[in-house]
Amino acid sequence: MLSQGLDHAIDHRSVDVIETVLRLTEGRGVDLVVDPVGATLQTSLAALRPEGRLVFVGNAGGSNLQLDLWPALQGNQSLFGVYMGTQFEKPDVYQTVSQMLRQTAKGELNVVVDRLFPLAAAAEAHAYAEGNARLGRVVLVP
Repeated sequence: MLSQGLDHAIDHRSVDVIETVLRLTEGRGVDLVVDPVGATLQTSLAALRPEGRLVFVGNAGGSNLQLDLWPALQGNQSLFGVYMGTQFEKPDVYQTVSQMLRQTAKGELNVVVDRLFPLAAAAEAHAYAEGNARLGRVVLVP
């Protein structure tokens, strides 16, 4: 993923994320965390610097999203939740997503695809995606 513009990649399965973030930022923490998983929100908050921002986008991890907000309050951190399910009804959001899909189809946007599955293997594809072993999109091909 370094080829995608990252300065550092952290594999949460092999290292302590908070410890690694603090080491890489010389104890400061990061300015911004975008968390699409949900179940990792407490770790995401702990990796933020004071006055940092956490954007959580949906809940791909399927967790209950329980979170102790006291550390965020003490650190003057901002939390922004985005749930796209209700946003597609808005014309601007629909147009933006449609444009991005067209750009992707033309090869104008680089989308990391982890694995392709035939449509007949949809159950296997879902199990693979839910297994948290992927790095990128899982695509069903008709």
